Amino acid sequence: MLKERLGFLSKIPFFSKIVISSLIYLGLTILYSNLTWAELRGKLPLLNRMFYSKFLSFSEQYKKFTEIKKEAEAQTESGVVSVQTLNISEETITPTMSFSAVLEPIERVDVFTKVSGRLEQIYVKEGDAIKKGQKLAKLDSMTFELDLAKQKASLDSAKALYQLSKDKYEIARRNVEIKLGEADKRIGLYQKALAEQSRFAEIVRKKEILWTEKAISDEEIENLRLELSSRELSSSNAKRDLEMILVGIRDEDIVAAGYSVPTAKKEKIDLLKTINTRIEKSEMEVAATNLRASEVNLQSTEMLIKEAVLYSPLDGLVAKINKTTGELINAGSGGSPPVMTVISNDGVYVDFAVNEGDLGKIKKGQNAIVSVDSIPNRQFKGVVKKISPLVDQKTHTADVKVELLGRSSELKPGMFVRAEIQIGENKTAILIPLTSLVSVDDKEGSVFVMKDKKSFKKTIKLGEKKDDRVFVEEGLSADEILILSPINRLYDGLSVMPKFQ
Repeated sequence: MLKERLGFLSKIPFFSKIVISSLIYLGLTILYSNLTWAELRGKLPLLNRMFYSKFLSFSEQYKKFTEIKKEAEAQTESGVVSVQTLNISEETITPTMSFSAVLEPIERVDVFTKVSGRLEQIYVKEGDAIKKGQKLAKLDSMTFELDLAKQKASLDSAKALYQLSKDKYEIARRNVEIKLGEADKRIGLYQKALAEQSRFAEIVRKKEILWTEKAISDEEIENLRLELSSRELSSSNAKRDLEMILVGIRDEDIVAAGYSVPTAKKEKIDLLKTINTRIEKSEMEVAATNLRASEVNLQSTEMLIKEAVLYSPLDGLVAKINKTTGELINAGSGGSPPVMTVISNDGVYVDFAVNEGDLGKIKKGQNAIVSVDSIPNRQFKGVVKKISPLVDQKTHTADVKVELLGRSSELKPGMFVRAEIQIGENKTAILIPLTSLVSVDDKEGSVFVMKDKKSFKKTIKLGEKKDDRVFVEEGLSADEILILSPINRLYDGLSVMPKFQ
């Protein structure tokens, strides 16, 4: 039943819930502040801290109003206004500019993986000290290792094919030498056959003369003619064999291949070897290319296996780990966070942005004082080390880096700090509270000073602001007394009495 009655609360928008809660708290505070008395509140310190407010207590506000009214009536009756004053004095001022900044490590590296895979193991924890080259994490490399085994087999095959093609090429070159030797032999045989044919033809010619004179028989001349035909056939066969073996090693073959015929025998032989082994040489070159490709593939896979292990690029600390074991990691950044971030332990520097209008005031070598809210009452010295030459087009600011002098284990990367840069030499100046100004018009303002227990209005020339005070360029001297309050009740010649100086 109660659950059903309170179910409507889930329908109220979140912002409305906040407003309603605030109004309820305000109402409880008003009731507690006005309906309880001091003795009771003294016994309830916890409730006092939660619900009591002097500002919301009608009795407290009425008491304060009564006191102010009595004081004003007393001052009106006497004709003298009680004022708060300040003795004006010159101060030694160091011109500075203050900037909100952040501490950055001297060196910071986001560690990404060059290969994709599942994160198998992380060897370090956040905050661990690390050395350059130390293992940080490892990706699953089983797929790469299987590829490596295949590529080793492919490499062995490519080596064998290359050796085979190389042997064929060498054999082809030797065969050219053999062919040239055989051609020389065939030329000799052909020339000998021609000589024998010519000699026997002369014999037959002479025998035919004798045959016409009936000096020899028909049978003998016929046998001689048959022998001559046989010798002519032998010469023809020798010529045919010679022409066949000369194919590829003739002068016309050299010219057809696009070369000039060398005059030197050795050069000609070398050229004929080149021409007649082009196919074998091309096969060897293809095999050599395939061998190199196999070697490159193997080296590439070995590199992938090596890249599956992440090593520290520096000596330092593990600042942050963004991935967990078993998570799928994509190669490179790709907009995703790094596997981890490591920083050097060489210290930190201060980094902040300076508006382009103030860049001219910041110089390399200027001194800086750095303070940290989380380390009160401590200041750290530094010096402007680097001013970016580029101004961001969107923010119209440039980065400035301050190097800290000395190292401190208290300063951690990521801390927000305040850096004060000394932009000039020390000088004396008069500064007054901004609340003491009666009016301000550009670089001029007016204040009240006290002289002979009377107030007098003075116009002064104003300079730059410094926190809750402003520099006075002209109009006030160190021997005058400035009236701080109540400036809205003052006029020239009014009798005043300082509360304190």
